[in-house]
Amino acid sequence: MVNKKTAKIILNSDKEKVKTENTEYIFHISSYDTEGKICLYDAIFKNPGKNKNLHYHKILTETFTVLEGEFYFNLENKEFVLKKNDSIIIPPAVIHGFRAKLPNSKLNIAFSDSLNRDIFFIELARIVNGELILSEKEKEAFFNKYDQYSIIEK
Repeated sequence: MVNKKTAKIILNSDKEKVKTENTEYIFHISSYDTEGKICLYDAIFKNPGKNKNLHYHKILTETFTVLEGEFYFNLENKEFVLKKNDSIIIPPAVIHGFRAKLPNSKLNIAFSDSLNRDIFFIELARIVNGELILSEKEKEAFFNKYDQYSIIEK
């Protein structure tokens, strides 16, 4: 028996969204629909960011494209400003972080090789919104579970 693949149309009204006080994530393509090969999100940041949130991934690759506003991107020990239509590809093991430079900045984020990124954003919003309270050790385990390893800035 041949396993026939079918196309899937995802209407805007059917897309999942999660919000915090400062951010909104729109799930365009779920990691589950592509068996983790790729997933695609928009992230909207109402306010400029303060923290770099340096981290790396062991497995997944991230691709960012600035849709509106400007962002600071940190790669290893350098900081860059990305503007509308600028893109960056971050392979596994590269230390990076980003934050909005201007209010109402918007990114398109694609992940490859990430089976459960949808759940990551849903749970992260619950943590940020205070719905899920975790100790520092539990937070570290949460991030590591989703292939995100924090770098402590000195």
